[in-house]
Amino acid sequence: MIFNTIKSAVDFYAHIPRYREIFHILFKYGLADVLKLVALQKFLKIEDAQLPVRKSEILNKPLPERFRLSLEELGPTFVKFGQILSSRRDLITDEYFEQLSRLQDEVPSFPSKDARKIIEHELNRSIEDVFAVFEDEPIGAASMAQVHKGILKDGTTVAVKVQRPDIEKTIELDIAILIDLAKFVEKHVPESGGLNPVGVVEEFSKTLIKELDFNNEAQNVERFTRQFEDNSDIKAPLVFREISSPRVLVMEFITGWRIDDVDILRKHKVDPVALAQKVTNLIYMQVFDFGFFHGDPHPGNMTVMAGGVIGLYDFGMMGDFTPEFRESIALMIAGLAEKDHQQTMRSILEMSDEGIASNQQQMLADVENFSNEHLNQPLKDINLGFVLNQLLELLRKNKLRMKASFYLGIKALAQVEAIGRSLDPDLNFIVLGEPYAKKVIQNKYSPKEVLQLLRHLFGETVDFLKVFPHDFRTFYEGLKRGRYSIPMEHKFDPEGFEPLRKTLDSVANRLTNAILSASVLICSSIIVLSHIPPRFHGISVIGALGVCFGMFMCVRLVFSIWKHGGL
Repeated sequence: MIFNTIKSAVDFYAHIPRYREIFHILFKYGLADVLKLVALQKFLKIEDAQLPVRKSEILNKPLPERFRLSLEELGPTFVKFGQILSSRRDLITDEYFEQLSRLQDEVPSFPSKDARKIIEHELNRSIEDVFAVFEDEPIGAASMAQVHKGILKDGTTVAVKVQRPDIEKTIELDIAILIDLAKFVEKHVPESGGLNPVGVVEEFSKTLIKELDFNNEAQNVERFTRQFEDNSDIKAPLVFREISSPRVLVMEFITGWRIDDVDILRKHKVDPVALAQKVTNLIYMQVFDFGFFHGDPHPGNMTVMAGGVIGLYDFGMMGDFTPEFRESIALMIAGLAEKDHQQTMRSILEMSDEGIASNQQQMLADVENFSNEHLNQPLKDINLGFVLNQLLELLRKNKLRMKASFYLGIKALAQVEAIGRSLDPDLNFIVLGEPYAKKVIQNKYSPKEVLQLLRHLFGETVDFLKVFPHDFRTFYEGLKRGRYSIPMEHKFDPEGFEPLRKTLDSVANRLTNAILSASVLICSSIIVLSHIPPRFHGISVIGALGVCFGMFMCVRLVFSIWKHGGL
């Protein structure tokens, strides 16, 4: 405990230079007041004279825009934080989403000699041993890595993605500071409690650390390629695993024309309308058929090659849906389309972490109002991306939180719909998605799925029957030896103990009748079998009368129990 406290204090003082830099930038964009960080000014020993001049042209900009500009100036970690935050529509408003979606990841490149050094260190080979040609001038630079073009010894043109020097240390420091800031905001800004700032930053840090390992991106590319190995409409780059590492990723170089440049596409005889349908079908296949989809399919991460083949880049951010989650999404969309409000609400609750609404009647009314407001028009006129983003407001209102991939899926569908409509303004995005959603629903009730479910249930039942006798006997032995206590509660009737006395009398009378009936039947049966005289046709008369009397008592007891609702 003491050691952790000391360590935290040492870490904090070691981070002070970076804290000062962050504070200056936040103050510059007028965010220090919003985040209530002015209290830190004195502690960080920052004098008013040291603070930058607050230019009116910056402060006149809307707060969401200033927030985006500050993230860009704060550096790679904060840019990535903003990009990931833009996919969490449950946490931000439309204004912030619009600004964060415009975050620029373009930064100055680092020296090629550093890139060469990193490649040779990671691959434990010289550049000349791996590449016939390696271009020192990068073809693209981002916050975490830059890309160089190269040619392998066999003549294959490749893209070489190289991680920035010391980026891990920078990100580690910034994440520690982000967590400190999140704790500070959570403590001093009560209205932020519902957003769980610390939880959001921790989730972001896991995503970012995973993205730092290029092996994860390589796995994503390979999994995506396997999904579409029989589809010639889409192309993912081939990964060269033998010359890749956690900090260097070598992939096939694919290039083409921008997917949103209609004039260039027509010049190369690519039909924009057909391409719009193709890119729409591909995103629906990713979401509904496979459940594994590209999480950021904006025009910069796509290219169109000869024949209208769509190439994809940057597989660092991917979404993953389980079969059950896909079924719930399909049922939700079907419920919205058919105005089945109960089905829509059930599907939403199935996908949520909570699983239940605090006020189901209110939520049902919200779903009905949502449907009437946004879906009372022909399907071709409905913007699915807009509708799904409005649905997030319904989730926020009912305090429901989905898994992160749900929001990533909404973002991916909205981005592809925007691309499709730029290619074909008359694109019927929802109608093209209907067959995929229906297929998921039909598969849920197919004979194969039902048979598989029955097989699973049978296996579970057999396993249960194997262990139940032993578990029950163990429980019974423990109960018999007094190892367990069973708490009992009785609420007394206003009349006092009289109802309880009557109940106990009835139980005692029935128990006595049952014992007497059994005794008479057993004794009479013994007399009959012993042939005790007098006898009639060889049957003991006393024994026969006793058996009849015993049976009468049993019938009377059963009738009494049945009459009073005991059977």
